[in-house]
Amino acid sequence: MLSLFLKRLKENPEYFEFWQDFHAYCRDFDIPDKKEFIELLPLISNRIKNNMAGYSIYESLRKYTCKQPEDAIEILHMIEEEGNPDIFEFNTAIFGGLSESKTDYPYQDKILSLINSSSEDVTHLGISAAYQVVIKDPKEELIFLNKIQDSIKKVAERNSKKSLGIITRFYNKYLKKIDGAKGIIIKLLSLKNIDVQNEVARSINEEFKLDEDKDYFQNCLNLLTYTDAKYKGIYSTIQYRLKSITVSHPDVIEEFINNWVNNNNNNLKGISVLEGIVQELYFNHPKVIEKLFLDWLNSDNNLYKFALPFVISNLSSKVDSIGLEKESLKDFSDVDSVYIVYMIVGHILDRKYASEMLFSILEVKYNSERVRNHIATLFVKYLIINYYSVTEILKKKKKSANKVIKSVIDQIIDASEQYYQQVSDLELVNEFEPSDKRMQYFLKQQNVQIQKLMDTSENKRDSFLDMLTNVNLRAGKSFFSKHKGEYSQESEMQSFRSSFEVARVQSIDEIGQEKLRLMWQNMKRDELSN
Repeated sequence: MLSLFLKRLKENPEYFEFWQDFHAYCRDFDIPDKKEFIELLPLISNRIKNNMAGYSIYESLRKYTCKQPEDAIEILHMIEEEGNPDIFEFNTAIFGGLSESKTDYPYQDKILSLINSSSEDVTHLGISAAYQVVIKDPKEELIFLNKIQDSIKKVAERNSKKSLGIITRFYNKYLKKIDGAKGIIIKLLSLKNIDVQNEVARSINEEFKLDEDKDYFQNCLNLLTYTDAKYKGIYSTIQYRLKSITVSHPDVIEEFINNWVNNNNNNLKGISVLEGIVQELYFNHPKVIEKLFLDWLNSDNNLYKFALPFVISNLSSKVDSIGLEKESLKDFSDVDSVYIVYMIVGHILDRKYASEMLFSILEVKYNSERVRNHIATLFVKYLIINYYSVTEILKKKKKSANKVIKSVIDQIIDASEQYYQQVSDLELVNEFEPSDKRMQYFLKQQNVQIQKLMDTSENKRDSFLDMLTNVNLRAGKSFFSKHKGEYSQESEMQSFRSSFEVARVQSIDEIGQEKLRLMWQNMKRDELSN
C-alpha cells in the first residue's frame, strides 16, 4: 500500500504541497511496495534535484538499510536492473547503510567494481558510494581505502571530468588517513574545475583547518582565487568558512584578496564577489584595510590600482569613507607621498574616499610644503570644482586639525569659493532656447501624435461598458481603501524628495577630465623626483 505522499506524487508529480509531504514521509520512512517505490524514484529525483532539502530521503534510506539490510539489498538490485542513471544516486545511501549494518553482502567488492567500470556514470556512483561508507575497524578501513585509492587514481588518469568533484570530496574526507591526499587535492585544484573548487570551498575550516597546516590551507585558498566570479555561491561559501579566522588571521585574508587580484586580471570588476570578505576584514581590522589600500596605491602593479575603485564602490554602501594607514605614511618620502596623491586622484572616483585619503597624507606630511601644495591644488582644481560638498568635508576636518592644516583648509575653501562665485556671476546665454510661440506649436504637434498613437492602440470592439454612462469622479486630498469588508483610515498623499551630487566639470567636459585622470594614472616616480 502506497503512503499518502507517494500516492499524491503518482497522481500529480508537480503538486504544490510536495515538500511538506516529502519531509513528513522522510520522518516516517517506509517502503511497503518496493516496485511502486522504484517506479516513483525518478519523480522524486526530479523534484529534489539541486536542492539540499532533498538530502533527507538519502539519510532516511540509509537508516532504513541499517535496520532492514535484506530489503535494502533487494531495492539496490532493482535500481540496478532499472538502469536509469537518474536514480543511481539512491544506491549510494544503501551502500552507506550496508557498511553500518549486520550483513554478509560484499558491498566493498561491489563498490570497487563500480569504480572500475568503463561508464562515467557508474564510476561516479562507485566513488560516491565509497564516500558514504563508514568502517569502524581502523585496519579494515585502511585496507578498504588503499583499494579505493588505487582505483580512483586510474579514474583520474582517464581525465574523467564528471568524477573530479566526487573524487575531491572523497579525499577531503580522508585527508588525514590517506598518504599524499593533500598533494592530490592541490593537483585537482590546479585543473581549475568548478566541481573541485566547490568541494574544496565547502571543506575550508571544516575538514582541514588553518592551525593544522597553514601552508596547505593558504595553497588551497590561493588556487580558489581562480574560481570564476560568476559562481557567487562558491564565494559565499568561502566567505562563510573564512569568517572564523578573519579576527585571528587577517594576514591570510589579505593574502587571499591580493592573490585574487593577480589571478583575475581580465575581470577585476568581478572582485565584487569578495565584498563580504573585505567588509568583514574592515569591521574587524580597519587598519589592515587602510594599509592594504596604501600598499595598492604605492605598488608598481597597476592591477591593484585598477581593482581599488571596484572595491571602494562595494564598500561605500556600508562604510562612508576610509583613509590611509598613517604609521606607514610616516616612513614615506616626499616623492612617494606625491606619487600616492596622484594615484588617488587618478583612480579613486568616490569623492569621500578620495578626500579622506588625501587628508590622511596631509595630516602626516603637513610640514612638507611640496606635499601640501600638491594636495591643496588637487582639492581646488579637481575635487571641489566637481563636488562642492567636499568643502563641507574639509570644514569638519578643520575642527580637530592643527594650525598648519587649518591654514591649508582655509586657503582651499577660499580659492573654491572664488571659483564658484565667478561661475555664478557668468551671464546665462540662452542662444539655443526656442521662443514661447515655437514651443507652444511644438507641444501641440506632440500631443496630436500621442493622441493618434492612443487611438490606434485602443480596443475598438464593442463592449458591454459602452452601454453605460461614464461618470468622472473628483477626489479630495485624502484617500482610503476597503479590505475584508472594512474601510481603512483616511490618508493623505505625501511628497518626498531625493537628490545626489553630480560631478559638475565631469558632466561638462568628460573627455578633458578623463584625460587628466589618465595622465595622473601614468605618472612615474622618477618624474616627481626633480
